[in-house]
Amino acid sequence: MSNLFTRAIDRYDQFRRQWYALPVLLAVTFVILAALPVLRRVAVLGYAPLGWLSLNMLIITLIWATTAQAWNIMSGYTGQFSFGHAAFFGLGAYTTIILTSDFGISPWVGMLIGSVLAAVYGLLIGALTFRYELKGHYFALATLAFAELLRYTFNNVATLGGASGYFRPLAREYADGPGLAAFQFVTDLPYYYVILGFLVIVTAVSLVINRSQLGYYLFAIREREQAASAIGVPTYRYKLLGISVSAFFTAWPGAFWAMYFNTIRPDTVFELLVNVEVLLPAIVGGVGTVLGPIVGAFIVTPVSEFVRQSFDISGLNNAVYGIVLIAIVLYSPKGVVSWPSRLGDLLRKHTGLLDSDDS
Repeated sequence: MSNLFTRAIDRYDQFRRQWYALPVLLAVTFVILAALPVLRRVAVLGYAPLGWLSLNMLIITLIWATTAQAWNIMSGYTGQFSFGHAAFFGLGAYTTIILTSDFGISPWVGMLIGSVLAAVYGLLIGALTFRYELKGHYFALATLAFAELLRYTFNNVATLGGASGYFRPLAREYADGPGLAAFQFVTDLPYYYVILGFLVIVTAVSLVINRSQLGYYLFAIREREQAASAIGVPTYRYKLLGISVSAFFTAWPGAFWAMYFNTIRPDTVFELLVNVEVLLPAIVGGVGTVLGPIVGAFIVTPVSEFVRQSFDISGLNNAVYGIVLIAIVLYSPKGVVSWPSRLGDLLRKHTGLLDSDDS
């Protein structure tokens, strides 16, 4: 039996080292996610094991998986830990809803404009913080301050909706009614596949960066910025590129949020807790990995929602966030995606001990 375990572990390690292993795992993951709305209805002996996964919960999970994937492009790859990505999320939401509601512009165009504005705002943050070499908790606090600046602005400027925010324009105001062009649907299922499409695109971008020369430069900055600069890597330029790409794609789920829910307010899209919900899936799943933000989102959000619905205690789901984060940081700093490798090492060590005892 020990030899069987050892061969299985070695086979997995060989697969994990191959260049095609990650794309294969991602492809399998997205096939499962595409089938999940159907799988949750499948009953075995009269019981649906995935029936507790509501479509709304799955959509919210994919929203935070997408934002975490975008956050990971900067904070996971360059090591510049941002605690203010709610700024980009909120810009995407507000730009889309304002242009759609006040000017009749297509929400898809509004989403792209919001993404560009978020990227520009990211460049502004980067230019000010990277120029003065803010790092660590100083950089995190600076990004939080920029996010709070937007929350204060949108809260107090009446022309931007003020504290009351915006109502989503009704789909019947469009010539063809609800549909893909209006970014509004009669049921939740099309929303699910739209946000899944967003996640696929952002993940593909993250994978390309991860496997490209750009990714190597970003990883070099993360590991030792001074050494990277010494060998000729333009660290300032690549950190600006990282934050702008990350901000651009963080605005996408923000725009989706604006068109999925009936209302948005500054306290919902720029709130401090949004910053936590953006980064927590990546931390739980594995910072700096491509698969980690997706895995983390499908741990954090369902667990939090299950606790909230089961106990109906205000703030308990936020306490769960804290407990999960503390446990991961203390016992698995590399995230959940490192568990198979750690399990393999434990099994290999255990089977090695068994073999030595047998001899």
